[in-house]
Amino acid sequence: MLNSAEFRRNLQLSYIITMTTKTKVSKKDERKACILGHIVHTYVSDGTPVSSKLVARRMGGNVSSATIRNIMAELEHQGYITHPHTSAGRIPTDIGYRHYVDVIKNRIRFERREAQRLAEEYSKRIRTIKEVIKKTSYLISRELHNAGVVMWPGIEGVYLKHMDLVKVNSETILAVLVTMTNDVKNHIVRLDGELKKTELMRITNYINENFRTLPLMDISGSLRGLVNNVKEEDKETLSIAKNSLRVMDTIIEENLKNEIYWEGLNYFLEMSGSGDVDMTRNILEIFSEKEELVNLMRNELPYEGLNVYIGNENKSKKLSECSVITCGYTLHGRAAGRLGVIGPTRMDYDHALRTVGCLSNLISKKLAEINS
Repeated sequence: MLNSAEFRRNLQLSYIITMTTKTKVSKKDERKACILGHIVHTYVSDGTPVSSKLVARRMGGNVSSATIRNIMAELEHQGYITHPHTSAGRIPTDIGYRHYVDVIKNRIRFERREAQRLAEEYSKRIRTIKEVIKKTSYLISRELHNAGVVMWPGIEGVYLKHMDLVKVNSETILAVLVTMTNDVKNHIVRLDGELKKTELMRITNYINENFRTLPLMDISGSLRGLVNNVKEEDKETLSIAKNSLRVMDTIIEENLKNEIYWEGLNYFLEMSGSGDVDMTRNILEIFSEKEELVNLMRNELPYEGLNVYIGNENKSKKLSECSVITCGYTLHGRAAGRLGVIGPTRMDYDHALRTVGCLSNLISKKLAEINS
């Protein structure tokens, strides 16, 4: 986190640049934004309500405590800050955090040495998508002391190298997919009706011989076109194409759920010892069910930029006491997935925005490298 002097300079500069591109800002509004920024910054730093005297000290004594108290009263009336219990100090509300984030979001810059330090974490030994994703979720968690989340690339980014189909029971098979990046993905495929082992072998050979190195989505599309256009009298080709399409469509349906990797739930468990039991319980439910997280990130695609959801801005009530910051990453030149951090609303937004943005660039570069 920036020290007070650096923060004061950066906040004032960010506010002036951001706001003057939209409209003329009065001295009072500029001062109000700076005071709100100091309240957010101080509260995030130490977790205690912020007094007017402390803000005055952080602002270098250029504004009196009385003036700051008056401005803080206005900020509270407008819903940007509130006071817990009977404390004289103030803390940011969700609206206050949102205003602060909107001011700093487009002016975030990551120091070159910090970016280089994180880039060195992606060693040459990391050669699969899965390894990249696991490393990224770990880095988010380690750097931000919150839950790091990374979404597996969408099905359009998965290229087939080899496939095996193994019979489990009468209507269930195990599909083992090896991708072009040497990731191994296992899918339980449940079919309507039985496929014999000999038929599974025919499907396996047919797909491996005709469709390897293609994206899974393209394989399914090619098979669907073949089924629609093959002549009825060519019963053998029609049969194997239909059965291959059944298998591929089921695999794609399973893949569309996407896999979510995460690290850092221990930080929420530690919070439960500080009275945040409900938030911790909700977070554990979110991660155990996964569907809400998958839907959140999938619905953001193909957007590649940063998104920030603060408190009640989250559609899920289970995240109403949390902030979620996400950013897209690319594969084969297209938005492939999202990564992000989930933590309490009292989050170091400056550091979180810089880190998530930096790692989105790094994961894209690493995926391009291992797919070259």
